[in-house]
Order: sequence, then C-alpha cells, then structure tokens
Amino acid sequence: MNEVWRRLQPLRVASGWTIDINGLYAVDPSPETIDWFYGSVLVGGHDRFTPWCFDARWEPEGDPGGRYVVDFLRLARPGADGARDAGATELAGTWTTRSRLELVDALETFMFTREPPRAAADPGAPRPETAET
Repeated sequence: MNEVWRRLQPLRVASGWTIDINGLYAVDPSPETIDWFYGSVLVGGHDRFTPWCFDARWEPEGDPGGRYVVDFLRLARPGADGARDAGATELAGTWTTRSRLELVDALETFMFTREPPRAAADPGAPRPETAET
C-alpha cells in the first residue's frame, strides 16, 4: 500500500473551507527533495461562505532556491445557475516566503480571519501586491 499521504503537511482548516488541491508535503526543499515541489498549485482552497480562495505554489519549479508564492483571490459570486463568472476573479494579494512553517501559519490565519498577509515574510523579498479590502 502506498502511504505517501502520511507525509502531507498537517493544516488546520476553518469551518466552511474546502481544500481543493493538496500536494503540500511536510518536506523542506533541497536538491534531494525538489521533486515534491512541482505543480502549478501545491495547496489551494476556497471558502464556501465568502468569495475568498487561495493557491500556493513553489517558484521557480525545480529550483531548491525558490520560494512559496501564495495568491489570495476573491471569486465572483455564483449566479442563479450556480456557476461563477471567471472574468470577475480579483487578485487581492500575493505573498511569498521560503519557510514551509510560515506558509502554513499564513494559510491557517487566512482561513480563520479571511485577511491576506500584509507583509512579505522574507527580508528583501518583494512586498506583496494587495488591493484594498
């Protein structure tokens, strides 16, 4: 039996949130582990009660010197048919860090407060782009 799922990163998920994609493992990037950091989204989720969602990835893919990048988004409200207008998605902010534990803290805090982080975690990292909330 394949038990790779046991290496998934534990994550506290607030009520109403759904984790749509979960490929974030409790492994830190290194030349030996970089294969765990491929994919357009490592972990992503949405709140069924609000338009908030997030997607976290590793950039650049395959580079142990990269960083986690998280996009915090507001989705369009569902229409009468239940579908969302993809054109109305709004980027509320982008946040970066090299630390998996800081990433987990930022995602958990966001799910419970629905407030994207306001400052980059890394000294010298680009400041996050944020829209007024």
